[in-house]
Amino acid sequence: MARLTFDDLYHISLTSLGSAADDWKEMVGQLETLATDAADGMVKKSEAARWAGVNADVTRPFVRKTGKEFHDAHTEAKAIWAIIRDAHEELAALQSALKEAVDVDAKTKFIQVTGLPDGTVSCVYLHRRDTNDEQTQAQLDYKDRLENRINKLIAQADEIDNSASQALKKIHGSDSRNFGHAKYDSLDDAQSARAVQLARKSLAKYRDGGELSITELTELRQLLAYNSKDREFTVDFYKALGPKDALRFQAQIALDASAEGDKTQFKLAHSIQKSMGEALATATRPPNGSDDPNTAFREDRDYLGKAWQTELKRVGRQRLPLDMNNSRIEPRGYQVLGTLLRHGSYDKSFLVPIADDMVTLERKHPNAWSWADNAYAGDGMDKFGLSLDKDGGPGWDPMTGLLEGLGHSPEASTEFFHGSTGGGEHDGLKKLSNLDYFLGDKHGENARQWLPDATGGIASPGAEDKIFGKEALGHALESATSGRPYDSDAPSKDHRQAEADVFHSVVKKVAANPELFKGDGEFASIANSLGNMSAEYIHDIQRVYAGGDESGYIKHTGAEPDFTNERDSLDLFLKTTAEDPEAYSTITHAQQAVTTEMFREAIEQRGDNEDLKGVAATAATAGARLEGVTAEGRADAIEAADSSVKKIDEYNKSLEEGDGWVGRFVDLGMGTINNIPIAGEVAGWVIEDFREAVLNHTVEDPEIAAEQLEENRKKFLTTEHDRIGMASKKAFFLAAKEAGLDIESDPVTHAADSVYNAAYDANSAENS
Repeated sequence: MARLTFDDLYHISLTSLGSAADDWKEMVGQLETLATDAADGMVKKSEAARWAGVNADVTRPFVRKTGKEFHDAHTEAKAIWAIIRDAHEELAALQSALKEAVDVDAKTKFIQVTGLPDGTVSCVYLHRRDTNDEQTQAQLDYKDRLENRINKLIAQADEIDNSASQALKKIHGSDSRNFGHAKYDSLDDAQSARAVQLARKSLAKYRDGGELSITELTELRQLLAYNSKDREFTVDFYKALGPKDALRFQAQIALDASAEGDKTQFKLAHSIQKSMGEALATATRPPNGSDDPNTAFREDRDYLGKAWQTELKRVGRQRLPLDMNNSRIEPRGYQVLGTLLRHGSYDKSFLVPIADDMVTLERKHPNAWSWADNAYAGDGMDKFGLSLDKDGGPGWDPMTGLLEGLGHSPEASTEFFHGSTGGGEHDGLKKLSNLDYFLGDKHGENARQWLPDATGGIASPGAEDKIFGKEALGHALESATSGRPYDSDAPSKDHRQAEADVFHSVVKKVAANPELFKGDGEFASIANSLGNMSAEYIHDIQRVYAGGDESGYIKHTGAEPDFTNERDSLDLFLKTTAEDPEAYSTITHAQQAVTTEMFREAIEQRGDNEDLKGVAATAATAGARLEGVTAEGRADAIEAADSSVKKIDEYNKSLEEGDGWVGRFVDLGMGTINNIPIAGEVAGWVIEDFREAVLNHTVEDPEIAAEQLEENRKKFLTTEHDRIGMASKKAFFLAAKEAGLDIESDPVTHAADSVYNAAYDANSAENS
């Protein structure tokens, strides 16, 4: 089949296709009238006639058939109109997006777009006399993104063209003398039907030892990739396949791709897996974002309701027999589902009940996820995997996928960690909170047993390094406490009380059993996530260290975790978290941002009779106290390390490379100057000055510092006090510069000295 090219999509006029859609719409109306007239006229009269003999045996069946053909002709015309209508609308939208990319985005950046023989495009920067034709990395990255964007538009248009062509052929059928073949209400309808057909074909071929061709996998990948966010397509797809066949199909293509080593097949199967996950999230999201309890068993084109989800739970608990390569593999449905949950943002009405059911099953059957139950391994079995993601393991432990799904679904994650399993009449389990199940009780005991996610089982080489779910647990907790997907670049948002309560619970758990969260502890791998959560609540944390912030310099960010009379727990939590270099860097960047914000507020809010030195010193205290705690944690980690010098280098590197928080610090409060958003050149110098201030926390000579710490910890921490004081001073100068003050004037320099002294003293008090 000929491929739609860039030149085709860019230059073609879609006017005639739109006119054809209008003509077919008119034809639908006319045929509807004929069909109605036939049914109410000749067919009704024929049925009422008192015929006998030939009239009864021949004429009446002929009239019935003729009447049916009028009805079928109307049905066929309606389907043709729906396909042409949708194809026109979608191709027009894609053509518009393509022309905007080429005629606006490319031209304004002096980029030339050229169609290639294979239908795709190549983008290159044009020669300009006023430049040396050397592009920055940012410019090259923009060009690559533009090229990929255009090629995706072309590929999507090609998929629509092919889908419409196939649908029209099926509607018309092979018998030109008989109306009424395939029936479609939309192009989505036709595309989902084709996707289901390919999935079922895969299931059928698999039973005989075969598989879909690369061409068929490519077509299926395109259908799913371009429709994974389309409600009608996704609901039709999953409803037609049903939970069992959907999971069996996913398992089969994943196992084939992971075992056979064909890069093209693997790439296609991975894309299909990702799109099926996103499609499941779309299909199970209630219309208008709310699940109506009065429609508990709703099953329509808008939503896969409770009945479908109940069947999914049943299939999830069962084993799915899969025979391949002389090996019998029987993963549970939930193990396959876990690979899909890694992708997409799920509604809490779907994900929380599924999560609770998975935990309940695991609690009742601790070995539920053993991949090799009733199986025997053949050659090459160590390569088999259900998940095709680069990171996160092969997917035999479905909790990794579930927790990643919660990490991308904040409302579901928050509700899940407030929930529990057990305690019911028939489950035979003691009620246990989900947070306790994963992190252990107040003594740090009785937490979930994390087994290696390895094809060969517990005894396979290096199995102890194949536990991937703990990092995913950290992601889920980030989502639950922030109200955002853990990997989102979106600005921080005001916290809800439920989110703040989860963070408070996490702080108490870490403080109660700090050894579990550092060094070689059971949950040391989530330290980076603990750092991100700390940064998320850095305003609230600094308010604690300010003693309540009567000054009003710290802005409120929604609901606050209640640390009343729990300062010791917060100290221990931060000290423990800071033993991880990345977490320490994250907290330091966030603290530096809020301290700078506090200085700016102090400068702007001071009254006519208030001394700049006094208000600046007040603003310096909270951050310095916090830094005193994290400095202790850093010192502990350096002392405990096999190589103190290497550990100090890790801390320095993390601080220097903490660009993620250098960019996000604007979201933490430094987004405006005198109510004017930071942007352009101003943003540039603000960010550079901020980087310079943060780098005051690095250690200049790791070898000297390591020796100093070994000989005299107190002397080492005294050096830390000086470093923190200088960082606070830098933050004050940055705030003063933002506020338009002359940073070389005596009032500002004297205030900066006051900031240094206040920070030094406050930090010293924390470590006394």
